Amino acid sequence: MIDEQLLVTVAHRPECSFGPGFYRVMFSTGSGMQTRYCQTQAEVEGVHHLLSGVSDRLCVERDGYCLDGDQEGAGDARTPDVIDAEQWLGLNVADGMRELGLTDEREYARMYHQIEAAVGRRNNRQAQTGTRASIVIKRRGAAVQNV
Repeated sequence: MIDEQLLVTVAHRPECSFGPGFYRVMFSTGSGMQTRYCQTQAEVEGVHHLLSGVSDRLCVERDGYCLDGDQEGAGDARTPDVIDAEQWLGLNVADGMRELGLTDEREYARMYHQIEAAVGRRNNRQAQTGTRASIVIKRRGAAVQNV
């Protein structure tokens, strides 16, 4: 059983400036815009209920990038349609082929060398500038969406 009364310590990533919560609730009052932070969806719903009829502007934001954290072993991959490139390079051949739906070892070797080069360039750039780019590989059959 999960105890919802447990306090949650939010661990933001170093570059994040979101605030001390999982949700940011912004609302207008007579003295201007106010901001409060919530840990759970239930807290957000409670604040929304308290402010309905009191505030004419209410906005809730979720800091998904920073607070969702890494899925176990997912690296840069944030959806099931992609796999982290650096993690993929560490897989054995059979697992690497299975992850991407490959059947031809020559295609695997070609992809491996291209991905290895891209990750190497990314790591080199990160060492030079401190900026880290995410590199993920789309799984075969996954739809590409521009959002």
